[in-house]
Amino acid sequence: MQAKSLTNPRRKAAVLRRFLRMRMSHFSIKVRIFIPILVIIIMSVVSITGFSVYVSREKLFEQVENYLHIEVKSLMQMFEREHELKMAKAIKDLRVMHTLFYQKGLRVTDEKVQLTARFPDASQNRTVSLNRWYLGDVPLHEDNEFVDSIERILGSRATIFQKSDVGFVRISTNIMESSDKRAIGTVIPFDSPIAESIEAEDKYFGRAYVVNDWYVTGYEPIYHDDEIVGMLFVGAREKDLPELALKFMKIDIGASGYPFVFDNQGKIVINHPRAEKEWAGQEIIDAMIEQKEGLLRFESSVDGENKIVAFDYFPQFELYIAAFVNQSDEVRPLMRQLILGSVFVALLIILILSVTVYSMTIERLSGYLETIKSRDLELASAKDALQQSEKLATMGQLSAGIAHEVNNPLGVVLMYSHLLLEDCDPSSRMYKDIETIATQASRCKTILSGLLNFARKNQVNKLEVRLGQFVESVQKSLIMPKTVRFTITCHQPDDVISLDEGQMTQVFVNLLNNSIDAVKSQGDIEFSAALEDDAVVFTVADNGTGISPESQKRLFEPFFSTKEMGKGTGLGLAICYGIVKMHSGSIAVETNADPAQGSTFTRFIIKLPI
Repeated sequence: MQAKSLTNPRRKAAVLRRFLRMRMSHFSIKVRIFIPILVIIIMSVVSITGFSVYVSREKLFEQVENYLHIEVKSLMQMFEREHELKMAKAIKDLRVMHTLFYQKGLRVTDEKVQLTARFPDASQNRTVSLNRWYLGDVPLHEDNEFVDSIERILGSRATIFQKSDVGFVRISTNIMESSDKRAIGTVIPFDSPIAESIEAEDKYFGRAYVVNDWYVTGYEPIYHDDEIVGMLFVGAREKDLPELALKFMKIDIGASGYPFVFDNQGKIVINHPRAEKEWAGQEIIDAMIEQKEGLLRFESSVDGENKIVAFDYFPQFELYIAAFVNQSDEVRPLMRQLILGSVFVALLIILILSVTVYSMTIERLSGYLETIKSRDLELASAKDALQQSEKLATMGQLSAGIAHEVNNPLGVVLMYSHLLLEDCDPSSRMYKDIETIATQASRCKTILSGLLNFARKNQVNKLEVRLGQFVESVQKSLIMPKTVRFTITCHQPDDVISLDEGQMTQVFVNLLNNSIDAVKSQGDIEFSAALEDDAVVFTVADNGTGISPESQKRLFEPFFSTKEMGKGTGLGLAICYGIVKMHSGSIAVETNADPAQGSTFTRFIIKLPI
């Protein structure tokens, strides 16, 4: 009977309560009061930690999605740049074809050639009679060597059109209808935008559907005896993207992701070496085609993993650009670190709270809460600083990679452009074009140099130097316009300070050059240095237009610039900020950009520990 009663749950609970009361009676009142408080503390900390982990997990998902969106935007910009390059190439190639065509010389004879003019609708086909053309001594109607030589030289397709009663007819072309048949005789009718531009004695550049595919094209009229008798064509398929495909194959997204490109039929056009197996069924591709742009989260039917894919549609090439990751591969390592960190912090908080509650009196409880609040603020500040450091580090690595990859081919462009300049007549059109290429290539080299400076992990090599000597060094490194009223003030010039003279000179040269731009070489600029307490304080001030409140928030962000396009890389102040921080110093800005509130000005204040 007794054995049965002990198996009753209520009986067990009563026995447990009596046991706990007996054990608790041996402890002091403080301990008996403290144990329930400890239980409450543990439950509260565990609940808060669990909720924080859940919220952080959702935030991580959002960050992964945002990261994918940013990657897709970057890939779209690569395609936009490729489209611009193809258009620029079409303009250049047409100019070259024009020169070669007229150098050989067009001869129009009275001999007649019968040719079938072919339309997309075969019922409209008809026979047209055309004058026989010769390019030099070569009959164009029977010979395609000229257009084939254009393709060999320029890498672009070429066509010569002859004007007829039904439109412009292809008489020599390397545009193919099939693998072995040239599109000879196909017609561009007079009512097409291309023909209308040519008839108006104008060139045509843009997208055009040529026979069976979309091309980036250039057309110009052919003149004979001051009349338009035909037109020249040069172009390249929009979807011929070998160089862009190579770049895509080198891009990794996160720990598991990669970019890929597919067309309107769902056929993969550019894939990635990471894509060893199918990661989604055709229904996912169809959903992306229907949606055009956005983001999809789904569970793969292949491996059961949760996937995230962001995508967008590039209408110029009629292609979809997508970026894909495994959700678990991206989030799992961060979640593991987050949980371990949260458990450690929770245990630490429980320990601190327990000791504090046990040892402190009620009167000191409010002081303790204030301390906790202060520590939370410091932790949030440290977290923000860590996130900013990680952001800058990632951007620095990316910048260094881009700069190293682009620097060598850019150097080759710069070298050959200067060689071509030496061989050209300075008064020729080609000399001016090559000179523009050399100038823009030099500017790109300057931008790449800024990227490398931003990405480089410089070490501070502090040396003792007189304050006045350092100020003179800054002045000698600066080219100040004569129209600027430049004032230098140096208190205690004989006092010795410790800093990396080269790096700090770069900081002040950058700031003073910014001031020159701000005053537009027609204002006042001041540079001062003085010792205050245990720090040396430098000030760079100007009466320029000032900095808007919106720009102040992003002032030290890499690649942010308020200058006109082409006049700044947005790396100067970011580099200055990094150098000052490596000196354990601070940099602050005071400014007014609103004339209604008084005179406009900008003042940078840099403090370095002596």
